[in-house]
Amino acid sequence: MRKINKIKQTLKSGGRVFGTWSMLSSPAVLNVIGSTGLDFVIVDLEHGPTTFETAENQLYAAEAGGIEPIIRLAEDHAPHVLHALEIGAQSILISQVATAAQTERIVKSCKYFPEGNRGLSPFTRNHGYSDRDLPAKLQYANEQMLVGVLVEGEEGIRNIPEIARVPGLDMIYLGVYDLSQACGVPGDLMNPKVVRIMRDYVKLIEDCGLAAGSVARDRDYMELLIDAGFRFVSYRVDCAILKDGLDTAFGWYQEMSKGR
Repeated sequence: MRKINKIKQTLKSGGRVFGTWSMLSSPAVLNVIGSTGLDFVIVDLEHGPTTFETAENQLYAAEAGGIEPIIRLAEDHAPHVLHALEIGAQSILISQVATAAQTERIVKSCKYFPEGNRGLSPFTRNHGYSDRDLPAKLQYANEQMLVGVLVEGEEGIRNIPEIARVPGLDMIYLGVYDLSQACGVPGDLMNPKVVRIMRDYVKLIEDCGLAAGSVARDRDYMELLIDAGFRFVSYRVDCAILKDGLDTAFGWYQEMSKGR
């Protein structure tokens, strides 16, 4: 599989990307999301019920819809990272990252020699199920691999300056709720102290040649993220978007049904 990673290409050139999360374990849902024109969809294997087998089918559906799939894993367990990559993922996001040493392990588990220690089998989707032209395939896989870490918790927030300097890392996704907690104002995402520190971290991340990412819960927060300099912007999650839409429609229906 020799596919250009459009997300990595855009971020490396200084551009911004926009997408959403998927917790519904459905290839059809990813195909629908892919038809919207979004840049990426994050397949959540931490909080959702998705298995690796289902995730593989979701990757097919996302790619058929023209959207870049990103697999989110709960931890930097090397066999799980390898499994996600072998089913064809070119972009990965690892949760619960707190230190530079942990980040280095993640990068190395995602990259083939000489940049890392990723296990090698030529007979996977990633290499077109063949060992033909293998050295070129390995180099290409390293070039197209996007490695992202989701920094959560006060320890991770404190260590962002060191994490951002790890070679081979492409993106740091900030857990803004954890950031608010570290600032002593849990859940108050619009608090001036939170916003100021968030802006400072985005600048630090950008100065290290990486992209900063986070999630928007509504239009106003999306505007705040873009204004702060985030270049990897996600919006809510598929199940919540579905519920929001039906809640709104049901509200309309109830209003229209009064007195009729």
